[in-house]
Amino acid sequence: MDLRDRKRALSATVDELLRHVPYAHAFAQQREGAAFRATTRATSIEPLDPVCGAVLSAWNGEAMLEVAVPALDDETLRAAAARLTDLIAREGSRPGPAIDPGPALERDFVVAELVPAASLTLDERLGRAVAVKDRAHALDARVKNAVARATHVRTQELFVSPARRLYQDLRRAELVCLIVMEANGEAADLHGGRGRQGGAEHLTLADDDVARLVEDCGRMLGAERVPGGSWRCVLDADVAGLLAHEAFGHGAEGDMFVKRRARGAAYLGKRVGSELVDLADDPSLPGAAASYFFDHEGQLAAPTTIIDKGVLVAPMTDLVSATCLGVPRTANGRRESVQRKAYTRMSNTFFGKGTSKHDALVASIDDGLLVRHARNGMEDPKGWGIQCEAYLAEELKGGKRTGRVFSPVILTGYVPELLESVDGVSDAVEIGGLGMCGKGYKEWVKVTDGGPSLRLTARIA
Repeated sequence: MDLRDRKRALSATVDELLRHVPYAHAFAQQREGAAFRATTRATSIEPLDPVCGAVLSAWNGEAMLEVAVPALDDETLRAAAARLTDLIAREGSRPGPAIDPGPALERDFVVAELVPAASLTLDERLGRAVAVKDRAHALDARVKNAVARATHVRTQELFVSPARRLYQDLRRAELVCLIVMEANGEAADLHGGRGRQGGAEHLTLADDDVARLVEDCGRMLGAERVPGGSWRCVLDADVAGLLAHEAFGHGAEGDMFVKRRARGAAYLGKRVGSELVDLADDPSLPGAAASYFFDHEGQLAAPTTIIDKGVLVAPMTDLVSATCLGVPRTANGRRESVQRKAYTRMSNTFFGKGTSKHDALVASIDDGLLVRHARNGMEDPKGWGIQCEAYLAEELKGGKRTGRVFSPVILTGYVPELLESVDGVSDAVEIGGLGMCGKGYKEWVKVTDGGPSLRLTARIA
């Protein structure tokens, strides 16, 4: 189905709801895709769980009342509008802030595919994963298992409000590789890959990238743990991105401010890092895997500066949190699907670039660590504690790599203290493409993160 064919029906549904409330909107979504998986022992082609449906939303002055349906035909939409009208009648109107629908706008947006995924046969797409798996095994006999997964997803979204009719056709491709190596009774694993907006041109992983994965995974075999304590560190772009996501992820989401679950609310306009620290969230970033043209509440994508020269200047917001807080909207109102509520969510979150060269930052460390290959992380928005895990760290002595490797590496600490210690930032920003983020333990959406390399002092657990 081309969702643009449902513009008229959704507009009529919104018009009906506006007879009962001052503001209403409708959001429709259709998502489909497939994953092509090659392991050492098997191959598989799996369709991704499809999504198709709509959610109708009505503002009664205090809350956004909603009804979701799993189909988009006229009869289903009329029944959903009737259910929502009944809910509006039961809940009644409340005195509260008005929602500004914004200026009138009707636009269609489409992500281009240089090589349309549909132009490749299933076997050709599976072959992309098989080639990466085979390459990993050919490089080192210690590789005991290699898993390569090529995925392409198409998501159509349609938003209709009193002032807006917006359509976007998003295409995303990624290839991720997980390597498991064994030797002398020791085992290690490492993953990497790429994800971008577009088509099958991104269903690939360069031979050099696979070689680096195998080399680094091999170096992790038998690696010891980092002695706990305070360390001078250089974080590569991958780990710096994990820090960006965890340090000012949920803690800078506006709905967490409304619920009083984020300590960052008390720090707006205050210093939370050194003057070298800039942080942004930008869903309009060209080609990034988590980019989009408008969020699920009709806000056009644009960058949001969260930290400017060490000062926390603005939260990310969704429609309701911006209305309740009386702050500007940002394009961060996102749903896992039409069956889920809209929350404030990150998109592409990253530190701003500095003026130093990565190699110069490494050379400046007399006794410390080069931390590489982000693994996972978690944060406590209320206490502003953070934990970031990386696969490995290389020992630095006198500004040079000694060849000694530690694994795994866990950075922890209090966010402002950690960011205040940043005293070196490289001049190139790299954005990863494999991230997903949950709100708590659920509500998963596509995100990316990244940045320049950072020099700082961190506590290693």
